[in-house]
Amino acid sequence: MSNLLKSKFFFGVMIVAVMIAGLAMFAVVNVNTASADCTITATLRIGSTGAEVACLQAIVGATADGIFGPLTHAAVIAWQAGHNLAADGIVGPLTRAAIVASGSISGSFPAGCQSASGYSVTTGVPCNSLVANVFAPAGCTSASGYSPVTGGACYAVSSTLPAGCASTVGYSPTTGAKCDGGTTPTTSGPLQGGAGDITLTLRGTYSSEQVGEGEEDAKILQVDVEADDDSDVELNSVKVEFFQGTAADDRDLPDYASEVSVWLNGEEVGRADTSDFSESSNYYSKSINLDGAIVRAGDEDELVVAISANNSLDSGDIDTDAWIVDLISVRFTDAEGVTTTESGSASAVAAAGTYGKAFDFASFATANDAELTLSLEDDEVNDVHLLDSDDTENTDHPITSVLFDASGDSDIWIDDVVATITTTGDTTESNIVVSSWIEVGGVRVSEKEDVPDGGAVTYDDIERTISGGDAEEWIFWVEMENVDGALDEADTVQLTVDTSGTVAEDEVGDTVTAAGTDPVGGVHLLYDNGFRLVGNDQVATAFTIDGVNNDRVELELIFDVFNYGDVTLYIPDGDTLTGTPSTSATTTAPSTTEEVGYHVQTSGTVTPPSAQISAVLTENDPDLTPKTNSYELKSGDTGTFNLKVTISADENPSIDNVGFRALLAGLGWATSDIATAAVVYTADLGDYKTNYATIAD
Repeated sequence: MSNLLKSKFFFGVMIVAVMIAGLAMFAVVNVNTASADCTITATLRIGSTGAEVACLQAIVGATADGIFGPLTHAAVIAWQAGHNLAADGIVGPLTRAAIVASGSISGSFPAGCQSASGYSVTTGVPCNSLVANVFAPAGCTSASGYSPVTGGACYAVSSTLPAGCASTVGYSPTTGAKCDGGTTPTTSGPLQGGAGDITLTLRGTYSSEQVGEGEEDAKILQVDVEADDDSDVELNSVKVEFFQGTAADDRDLPDYASEVSVWLNGEEVGRADTSDFSESSNYYSKSINLDGAIVRAGDEDELVVAISANNSLDSGDIDTDAWIVDLISVRFTDAEGVTTTESGSASAVAAAGTYGKAFDFASFATANDAELTLSLEDDEVNDVHLLDSDDTENTDHPITSVLFDASGDSDIWIDDVVATITTTGDTTESNIVVSSWIEVGGVRVSEKEDVPDGGAVTYDDIERTISGGDAEEWIFWVEMENVDGALDEADTVQLTVDTSGTVAEDEVGDTVTAAGTDPVGGVHLLYDNGFRLVGNDQVATAFTIDGVNNDRVELELIFDVFNYGDVTLYIPDGDTLTGTPSTSATTTAPSTTEEVGYHVQTSGTVTPPSAQISAVLTENDPDLTPKTNSYELKSGDTGTFNLKVTISADENPSIDNVGFRALLAGLGWATSDIATAAVVYTADLGDYKTNYATIAD
């Protein structure tokens, strides 16, 4: 006999001697345990914490930090697989029993027993028996003698711990008292009370649910379980039934779904494979065993049935399928150990029973409302701009901003996007547009694609995912040739996204067809030298003086002009009313021989004659220098103008109670102080307008 075995033998003899000395009541302390105070009495899963988790971690080889996280979950799965258990990562009664059988931890006497002698007062089993959910050293079949596997005693003695407790951790399986002597909470520990009953109530929380292919644990039925005030109850099993009512579609449950799960107050308490369901006349049913499903006396808890769909469903089967899920019965045990079955009425053909609900299967995209919509986004990019080209260097410009909106609950994966680039001046796009790419949040997400003749560009292998319910702004850029190359000043470039050419998939790999009208960016002009409008303000004031001839409306357009080029520019120093005042907001651009153009829009049918309309262009800006025919604006400077338009009343016709506003129609520039402009600027003028002003009657 080895020294180790001798030591264990002598230890057992000492224990027996103590017992013979007259101790009448025995509780169990741990022998052959993972640690000195190691017990596991509760069901453990991801999210569990505490000493029992640390005990488990020591057994399965995870870091014993007392937190049941992903690494512990993986270690439990590996342990279960190595002990021929269902590898679900949940430590329930069967896994606890296997841990006991492995000799990792020890446990207590059967329920109702306080020693190894006699019989249980609640179940009648011999107190020296070991049952599946009672922990004991490996090799022991009763609470007497020694393990033939380890040589350790199959019992131990403690005169300080509460009856049934093996350590200060957890609760007594015989009395429910906390093993550390503290107060027993109502949410854990064994059942309390006497004879008990439950009431089931069908809820409308889940009604006509659509379960998408590949969707896991889609909730399809909720029944509230209320325990009466006399006893806690433990739900042992539920019998669930499925029926597909459309004869033209497949009726085999396993062809649609892989698993059915049961949840109590958001915690999983049971799961079964659909392949294990019994079939009779196209009805599929199974009693699913539950673990840790306790409803305390007087509480009403949510019992939910969920289903996990297969990753690939036949489109011909899910177009008109009509499923019924029914809760046929709930089996439960009260605190007196009495087991009862609460039943509903069985479902009739193609109709639900007492606790039935309708649902159907659908493609993942349909069930999750997965949709990708494209639309124009940022006007600061999309409105017509003068783009600053260069005489020797190619230049990069953002020209179209598009919102990619992934509505619904599914992430959207985007691989390819197609756009068409068009140019004027030089109509062979490849001559003046070198390349194009896409940026999101300032980061390039596509390769720089060469622009071919015809301008059709495919941005492929983007491989970008937009989370379900989120939207992203995608900005399309172009690299333009320089002026000394093929590009000429006043050439234009425009980009249109082909919505139908977008290649996208949902989370399960099904194709998502992008929706929305093709986003069309502005027709941007390219100049080596020029200006752009960079800011505006407006004032609209009505003056009622005498109700006759001296009433007037004053409309002030205040705008900033930035010279982005390398040369000094000259802007006309006068104003021109272009077009006829009307209710239309459409403006007419001034010609190169006209000055700063404006348009008058009315809110009514009154059109004042030109004699009643006047304007004056002024500036009070050190960056603007008055010249003979123009204002001088040097390279890199910004000048502010004020165009005040006045509409006066002479009662022919009356302009009382009519609103008027002024709109900027365009302004030109030249490279010398001359009356004729070289270029007329009309880009991005939509915001350059006043509010309406109205003279009271």
